[in-house]
Amino acid sequence: MKIKKILNNNSVLVGEGSKDYIWIGTGIGFKTKPGQEADEKKIERVFVLQKQSTKRLMNLLQDMPVEYATLADDIIKYGKQKITYELSDSIYISLTDHLFNTVRLQKEGLHLNNQLFWEIRKFYPNEFLVGEHAVQLINQKFKTTLDDSEASNIAMHFINAQLNSDEQVENIQSLTQKIRDILAIIRMHNHVDVDEKSLSFERFVTHLRFFFKRLETRTTENSSNPLLVHVIEKYPEAYETTLLIGRYLEKELIDEEQLYLTLHVQKLIEK
Repeated sequence: MKIKKILNNNSVLVGEGSKDYIWIGTGIGFKTKPGQEADEKKIERVFVLQKQSTKRLMNLLQDMPVEYATLADDIIKYGKQKITYELSDSIYISLTDHLFNTVRLQKEGLHLNNQLFWEIRKFYPNEFLVGEHAVQLINQKFKTTLDDSEASNIAMHFINAQLNSDEQVENIQSLTQKIRDILAIIRMHNHVDVDEKSLSFERFVTHLRFFFKRLETRTTENSSNPLLVHVIEKYPEAYETTLLIGRYLEKELIDEEQLYLTLHVQKLIEK
């Protein structure tokens, strides 16, 4: 395959027809010229991305060592084993750039804490797990001493690169603030301490994440659910909490939403 552009000594842009690829390998771009055949024996990593993402990754590789891109690729491959949703190609660019700047700042004695650390660890356990694994890889490769705060930073890149119908979903800051506020409503209205290590808590947070998405895309009209009457009678405090949550969200919840939200709230407040 012919070289279209030399990015640096260890990375080149190659193409075949209308398709472009970034090939990475030790010395693959050394003493070569555009138009020459690239040495396939030197290939260590291949990036096949959308055209715009390929262009942005090319620009990054011209300004930093390729090891940051290959490490980002390793982290993303691990992440795809732990999460179930599709990822935008943008994560290859954002994570590569983040790794380079994080390592640079740490070596200069600077480290930025993530103010959403607690929320990310609680509300996105799989992404946080990926972040923890990433921190181990970074520390091993670059001899840094990054901690779990950096794990939450890595997790945010996966959360923000989530795809749904080819569009990014859920603004993490807005989402985590909503979850935080709803938990405060539950605590204050019911005068309880929510066990954040319980399975009920994990299920509730997961329910909220899908619940928010449903509210944004809901098109169906309300249809009565006879089970809701029974639930209201049996769990009046939990139902009152659900109504408060609806007011906070400034949404009129349909019966099915009230039913499942009330049941989840009840699981949190029951002793």
